[in-house]
Amino acid sequence: MSTDITPDEIKRIRGRYGLSQQAFARLLGIGEASMVRYENGQKPTKANANLIRAANHPTFMAECLERDGALIPAAQREKAEQVVYAMVTFDEEGEVMDITDMYMITLEQEILNEKAAGMLAEIASLLAEAESRGDVAAIAVYSDAYTLLSRAKGRITREVDGDKEKLSEIKGAIEGFETMVKFHAAKAA
Repeated sequence: MSTDITPDEIKRIRGRYGLSQQAFARLLGIGEASMVRYENGQKPTKANANLIRAANHPTFMAECLERDGALIPAAQREKAEQVVYAMVTFDEEGEVMDITDMYMITLEQEILNEKAAGMLAEIASLLAEAESRGDVAAIAVYSDAYTLLSRAKGRITREVDGDKEKLSEIKGAIEGFETMVKFHAAKAA
């Protein structure tokens, strides 16, 4: 996953829990001034972007509230706790997912997102080569692969939301595109 997280995404995640910028920053261990800059358009560091993304997961926020809830105003803490405990994520066995599980999913998302970005660059290069050769069939294959892979890449951050099964489904689709492109590239060579 790239460090690209939009100010709107940050505001949406923070707003989900009814927290001020200051309270959100304190719970995540991010500087309050940094949080203001991120919501005003400055890109966060990769580590801070990952923290903010992890905050999208109620279990992560539950642990933050348990650990550092005393650092924020009581009214905001209570409101955030009500929201968090109404949305806690459960694993396949019905157990509450802990911070390590959530971090691993976030890490897997990041790796998959980077893989998809690399594949998109490779497909764009193959498409350009096919266009220069006038290979209509290859152009159609690479154009379709690029479109479908772009959609799958967008789903990585938009739809997973702590769901290992959904992440696995998207990973399978991306690996299928990779196999298809490699097969077609080898065939064209």
